[in-house]
Amino acid sequence: MLEKIWEKIQAAPVITLFRHVNPDPDALGSQRGLKRALEHIFPDKQVYALGEMSKDGFEMDQVSPDAVKQSLAILLDTSNRDRIDGKDLYELAADTIRLDHHVKVEDLATLDYVDEAASATGEIVAQLLQVNGQHPGSAAAQDLYRALTADSQRFTTGNTRPESLMAGAWLLQEGADVVADLLASSRTSMQAWRYQNCIRSTAVQMQKFLFSVMEPQDYLQYGLAETDARENVFVLSGCAEVQIWALFTRCADGTFAASLRSRQLEVRDIAESFGGGGHICAAGIKGLSSVKLTDLITQLAARSLEEPVSQV
Repeated sequence: MLEKIWEKIQAAPVITLFRHVNPDPDALGSQRGLKRALEHIFPDKQVYALGEMSKDGFEMDQVSPDAVKQSLAILLDTSNRDRIDGKDLYELAADTIRLDHHVKVEDLATLDYVDEAASATGEIVAQLLQVNGQHPGSAAAQDLYRALTADSQRFTTGNTRPESLMAGAWLLQEGADVVADLLASSRTSMQAWRYQNCIRSTAVQMQKFLFSVMEPQDYLQYGLAETDARENVFVLSGCAEVQIWALFTRCADGTFAASLRSRQLEVRDIAESFGGGGHICAAGIKGLSSVKLTDLITQLAARSLEEPVSQV
């Protein structure tokens, strides 16, 4: 399949790259890394990365609907149609490919390559390039390495597999820098650092479940946008007594966005029952009412006492 995908890429004079809304580092790194790789390998192709502005200042492209109609559209790190950033444009494309590692819930492309066992979409993009004997250039390798380490939490998640480490090793061989990746991912502004301390100081433990509920005034006082505020679930990790942790962020419309994480226990099924989704040990939900949030907290606390059936 990866060889067939590459044949389509080789044949396409115009390529548009899409990813999901509110992109995380895997979505951004995969999109930017593939764009830079294709520009490096095929300098005569027109390659466009589409979507809202990324948080790190990478300039997203603007194209006309007519240009998309003539393009091969590649959708990255996106599990369902409603989460496509620019789905109306994406559906205009002459041909489509998807590269993703989320649980497959619907077909989204002519060539739909979904590897649910992969630790990151960045891993899949690296495999696509490596299998086809391509050299992406150091800048693209750095982007893809960031995507890989972000979603695998530096190769510590349960879905880290030999292929994940081999993809990382190959990206280092192609020019990625481990120290540069660490510095880029660990730099935090003083405002964000203070907000993270606010999350920790308000955390509540129920059974082996740790969570914090943050209101708009909590993150606005530190100059953080809602989308940036809710990405900080990682600050609740690392407690030996905790199996599941979550950050609940109240949004401008009054509902809550939930970010759920677990060491080994599944949280995806619970997220799906509330209209969300994600990975086995990392999932999210949007549009939660206060009543549903209370129910969710109860279910997660109960799940935290269960024994993991396997390493997930």
